[in-house]
Amino acid sequence: MTTTLRSRPVRTDDRPEPTTADRWAATVALARGEAKRGLRHPATVAAVLLLVGPWLYGWLAGTANRYPVLQDTDRSLQFVTVLLFGGAALIVGNLAVLRPRRHRTTALYDVLVLPVAWRTAAHLLTTLAFGLLAAVLVAVLVTVAAVLPGAAGRLDPYELLTTPVAVVLLGAVGVLLARLVGSVLVAVLAVLGSGVLMMAPDLIPLSDDSRLAWFLPVTSQDAPVPLPVDLLARPAGPHLVYLTGLVALVAVAALARAGARGRRTVTAGLLGFALLVGGGVVQARPVDDAVVAARITATDNPAAQQTCRRIDRVSYCAFPDFAPWVDAWDEVLRGVLRRVPAAEAEQPLAVRQRVWAHGYPEAGGVTTQEERQARADAWRRGDVAAGTPSTISVGTRWGRGQEEAEFAGLVAYEVMSRRGAGADGMVCGARGVLVGWLAGQATPETAAGLRMADENSWGGIQFGEPSFHQGVSVTDREMVVVWELLRRPADEVAVVVRRNWAELTAPDTSTERVGELFGVTVPPQVPEDERGVCTA
Repeated sequence: MTTTLRSRPVRTDDRPEPTTADRWAATVALARGEAKRGLRHPATVAAVLLLVGPWLYGWLAGTANRYPVLQDTDRSLQFVTVLLFGGAALIVGNLAVLRPRRHRTTALYDVLVLPVAWRTAAHLLTTLAFGLLAAVLVAVLVTVAAVLPGAAGRLDPYELLTTPVAVVLLGAVGVLLARLVGSVLVAVLAVLGSGVLMMAPDLIPLSDDSRLAWFLPVTSQDAPVPLPVDLLARPAGPHLVYLTGLVALVAVAALARAGARGRRTVTAGLLGFALLVGGGVVQARPVDDAVVAARITATDNPAAQQTCRRIDRVSYCAFPDFAPWVDAWDEVLRGVLRRVPAAEAEQPLAVRQRVWAHGYPEAGGVTTQEERQARADAWRRGDVAAGTPSTISVGTRWGRGQEEAEFAGLVAYEVMSRRGAGADGMVCGARGVLVGWLAGQATPETAAGLRMADENSWGGIQFGEPSFHQGVSVTDREMVVVWELLRRPADEVAVVVRRNWAELTAPDTSTERVGELFGVTVPPQVPEDERGVCTA
């Protein structure tokens, strides 16, 4: 027979009231037990699998990027990690607090050593386990990225600490919601709402320098392309202070709801409020003028911020953060030069890294032909002044295959045209075939990248730095011939290329002539109004 308790049990023994030390010991013991239970919860296990699984698959499948930009890596992990582990902490913490209500044993808990406020403190301490787990996993992922030979840039400890603190924040929210509303459904809705809220900066157009997004737990808002560390303007330190204050206030609110009214609770609340306001005010400050000036210089005159390294007759100029990529650039460039006549391969070249760090077009914006031409002219003047007139542009992304293919195409075009940076337009005829073939045969990575670009394109393939909306393109008609040549041994094709170099690089040599030289069937000509005008 089961008896339901309808009133609070009364103590009838003569045991002394537990001291504060006793309650602290019981609180820690309860927190330890709840942490072990929470880390084994299916929501936590699912979070670990969803974070680590895709990462492991990328390495096992060979698709992982071996050229990470570390200042992007640390913050790119924030959203998914906070959503997964913060969501797990919120739901698990909420379920733990509501366990007496769900099991209808609330009255029995009143005979325990710990009052409600102390039990609430234990549940708040439990959220630290989720933050620690998230911190360990993120540390493993970023450490693997940092030790790669191709890693560029550097990690920001404040960005790394933001992730576990934000996880603890969501866990504390779960505890507070349990004390406010006795329903697990509210916790699920809170997780969904947190995800939508953190995605808001990507859904609502905000200027690059807007600080509104920093009042969210995490934000990925920044430039659309990787920037050197010195050009970043993310107030990660003040944001961490702001986030810590927010955690303290949520925790104090949960304790107050549970009945805590002591001086320590008030002091913690005041300290949390001070951190919240202080960090919030500092993170809301506009971007420093010096950073804006540095971004303008990096965009318009990158040579002023770069260091150069010479390999044989080629000068490689990069922002210091990206210097580890020079050897990878050189490998692709050598793969192109080995198939051209020796006289061309021995001509001096330069590779200059470029980044659009200031004035990037808003979503949906376009640049006109006049703007692209003006930019190309400015680049060439700057390159001449820096002593690198025959320059090939490369961006701040590398390692996915497509970047390698785009760079190889620009190298091939520069070798045959010697026009300098800012090449733009459609390359037709024999020169288009030559650009495509030289790019595709350079390395296995460029071949894979060229296939990827072909699968994702329509009408032709673009070779250039996509962030500048500038580069040369080869139409599908020429690419049909390119794919046929890539099926043949590269050395065999290279013999014909070297022997007929002058003819193949002449602007008026047709694709039909390429078919005759190599014995390849050429598709019918496409009307100019369908394929566009050949301008490069």
